[in-house]
Amino acid sequence: MNVNDHLRPASGPGFARRAPAIPVEHARLAGYPGLVGFAVVLTGMLALVFPTGKEYADFTSVKTPDRYSIAYLDVLTRANPEELELRLVYVKQLGTLGRFSKALALLEPVSRSPRYEAMAKNMRFDLRLAQARSIPEGDPLRQQTFDLALVDLEALRPLPHDAPRLRELAKVSLELERPAMASEFLLRLAEQSDDGARASILAEAAHWQRASSDGKRAAVNYDKAAALSTDPTVGRAYALASIAALEAESAVTEAADRAAMYAAKYPNDVEILIRAAHLATACSRQSVARELGQKVIDLSPDDETSDAFLREQAKRDLGVNDPQAALRSIKRLVARHPNDLDLRETEAFVAEWAGDRHLAYRDWLFVMKNERAGRSHGGIRL
Repeated sequence: MNVNDHLRPASGPGFARRAPAIPVEHARLAGYPGLVGFAVVLTGMLALVFPTGKEYADFTSVKTPDRYSIAYLDVLTRANPEELELRLVYVKQLGTLGRFSKALALLEPVSRSPRYEAMAKNMRFDLRLAQARSIPEGDPLRQQTFDLALVDLEALRPLPHDAPRLRELAKVSLELERPAMASEFLLRLAEQSDDGARASILAEAAHWQRASSDGKRAAVNYDKAAALSTDPTVGRAYALASIAALEAESAVTEAADRAAMYAAKYPNDVEILIRAAHLATACSRQSVARELGQKVIDLSPDDETSDAFLREQAKRDLGVNDPQAALRSIKRLVARHPNDLDLRETEAFVAEWAGDRHLAYRDWLFVMKNERAGRSHGGIRL
């Protein structure tokens, strides 16, 4: 027997044919450290190819949307409905493309999140306003959408806003014909502004308060603006506006008080003194009115521009039984209008009352000498 016969496969009956033996290395499983390393590498590759919603949101927030980004955002949003940052980016991009209805629908869940409520409400208003402006004039849907935008604007009132946003909201409030709301946003803007800008913003808010028939609040804010103004001319204008706001509301007593306050602050301002005198007269404050009126006369030029006020001052003097003071005003009027028979007759009556019989006699002679037919005689006429 050959020594290698025992290596030959057995044959014959009772033996199965076997394949020749082939030497191979035994297979081994990878160890735990190798598996961990592989997982890390695979995760990194997937992250590069398929970014998370947050990463995609950060990326697309600075990109102009196109059909690819919109399609991918749609897929990601459907796959991650609770990822609100991603949803906000999707809504923003839809709005950029003018797809307002879908954007508003997608935004609804975000407004229920305490963390994103303010952002969502601001976005909803901006989207609704843009949607309304995009609808052609004459289409009934345009006004309906503006009405919805107004509701959304109301929802922004209690929320915090920075200065540029407050200015923008005030502007839109006026566009939507809501001056009272505009004044509220302006007052909040004034709180965030320095003293230099605050005065003009307060005055602007007061203007729109007066436009919305809230003259008393307007006067308060005009007063604040006047106090803050560093320009005397501007401050004076705000003071007059405060008085006028109260007069427009028929708040005569309050207007008289305000005018008296500013008359003390601007003692040489004829216009403010005249307003104060008129209002004091309207409130039956005769002594105050006469004192203010005398200041006006002392400061006014002695010409025809003061005629109307001299007549009024004479009435005030007569109203407090001071004919001597009244006569002084009437003499000035007669000096400028010596041939006015009504004035000469009035001077005669007042001169008699004041005890100046010589002046009264001279006036009566002039009246009788120059009497006109048909002229009525009614005593004092001023």
